[in-house]
Amino acid sequence: MDAQRDGKRAHSRTSMFVLATMATTSASGPIKIRNMSAGGALIEGESLPNIGEHLKLVRSGLSVSGKVVWRQPRKAGMCFDREVQVSDWLPAGSGTTQQDVDRIVHEVKEGRVDTKPEPRTDLEPTPITGTDLMNVAVAIEALADALAEDGSVVAKYATQLQILDIASQVMRKMAEPRPAAAAGA
Repeated sequence: MDAQRDGKRAHSRTSMFVLATMATTSASGPIKIRNMSAGGALIEGESLPNIGEHLKLVRSGLSVSGKVVWRQPRKAGMCFDREVQVSDWLPAGSGTTQQDVDRIVHEVKEGRVDTKPEPRTDLEPTPITGTDLMNVAVAIEALADALAEDGSVVAKYATQLQILDIASQVMRKMAEPRPAAAAGA
């Protein structure tokens, strides 16, 4: 039985907040990928293509083509021409999931998290830890998420929002534990 007709999806979806660029024969611009499976994605943006139109998504060195299969104002579903590895499209991480980021952003918005740093009382610099780097990555992602909620900000600062996304990926990569160097190498 066909999965689409049966109301079941062929691939499981992964929720995400990822900035990318969309290109069609008639337009291009920034979009947000809100969820993705190996076979398709939910995208958000100001000027999305019509149902049946082909488009290409580009993020860093990744790209995938497909066609729009449904559309609503500011949202569209697309089916990819080929399967993708969803994990390649996620910000590089070390255990913090998108659900963790969403929870932290929600707590910050509700005022349940104190976002003001405590004043330093020591005068000696302290080493930066992996936890410190991960906290910065999460904060950058929360900032990008908040800014991307405003369509005019996305339209005007799409490239800068992508830079925030890349910065959070770099911070996450730096936070990953490094294997000890081989003895005698």
